[in-house]
Amino acid sequence: MKSRKIISMVLITTATVLLGACGASDKAGDTKVIVKQDEDKEETVNEHPEVQPEETEDSQNKERFIGATPKLPEDDTAKDTEIYRDFINGKSKLSLTFYCDNIFDEENYDTHDFSDIRDKSLTFIEFLEEFEKKAYIEISAVAYSYIDCGADGKKELALEIQSGDGEAPYENDYVVIKDIDGELQLVYMLDGECGANGWNDLNEFGYIMTSGQGIATTRYYVDALIDAEGYYKYGYSSYDGEPRLSLEQFYEIEATSMDYEKCDKLSKAADAHGVVPMFYEAKIPSVDNIMDENAKKYYCVEFYNKRDEIVDVNKIKDKDFYKNIMEEFKDIKFISKEEYDKKIADRKAAIGLTDKICSGDMPKYTEILNLQ
Repeated sequence: MKSRKIISMVLITTATVLLGACGASDKAGDTKVIVKQDEDKEETVNEHPEVQPEETEDSQNKERFIGATPKLPEDDTAKDTEIYRDFINGKSKLSLTFYCDNIFDEENYDTHDFSDIRDKSLTFIEFLEEFEKKAYIEISAVAYSYIDCGADGKKELALEIQSGDGEAPYENDYVVIKDIDGELQLVYMLDGECGANGWNDLNEFGYIMTSGQGIATTRYYVDALIDAEGYYKYGYSSYDGEPRLSLEQFYEIEATSMDYEKCDKLSKAADAHGVVPMFYEAKIPSVDNIMDENAKKYYCVEFYNKRDEIVDVNKIKDKDFYKNIMEEFKDIKFISKEEYDKKIADRKAAIGLTDKICSGDMPKYTEILNLQ
């Protein structure tokens, strides 16, 4: 979304400059606006009524939603989701206070700043109008689903907001709305796109898995959660390969030099002994904040044979290839795989990210509004 935002902002700025230049022209066909003052009254007169001023972007935005009516499936009649249907049908409004006070983070590109309208309550259509402006997109369609954040049995409303043709996941934004004490609150939003070749997934229990392009051939992953109370809980980030990091990938991330010829020699030396080193790396914050400066990195390395079986380090620790690999990363403290897995398990437990929540299905969205 970041790239879409920047491009849209440039186009909007360019259009504004061009419109300003047209208004400053002295050609006879231009529209002049004269303001007549009569005591405390002002009247705007168009000298050329046949030439109408161009519409502002805001008015054009609103016109797209005139007459737009969402249509829910006839079988959506459950009592526990009635409050969400009322919102979609324009019978109730959405508050932004929870989101503005607890969720918005100017360092997080997935979130948008609604602070200028924090105290406004918005209908479904009004929210879509505001979302277009904040996200710098043009909505083409909206689909919905009910999810169960935190797997507590209470439903939340998830909206899939599509832009473009809506076919690629990265062209979709996701919004989560929750009934908090009888008032609908915006609790989270998620961009389907995540950097280069990346995406965000939101499952039926509020588990958020982010995958993105890391350094060179590596990929990074982030685990997070929207809990039963509607709060976003950041878990941890990790680098993974398929599914582990090869020596070459780990070298790209952590080596103190860019001597890839040396890396190739290390890899070939291990291969000559029928051994393949594999690495793990995770970054775990001490608090929920994604930008935690005290986040710690944990590393693990294991050695496998050609049958993908773990090799006992005691059997290779005296070999030159092993010593050379470990010497290359001598400033890194490696822990055992058991310790590494426990660090991640403890972090998941701390934010309430259970195996059930992680293994939930992806929601099935049903289209309720098409603006194309």
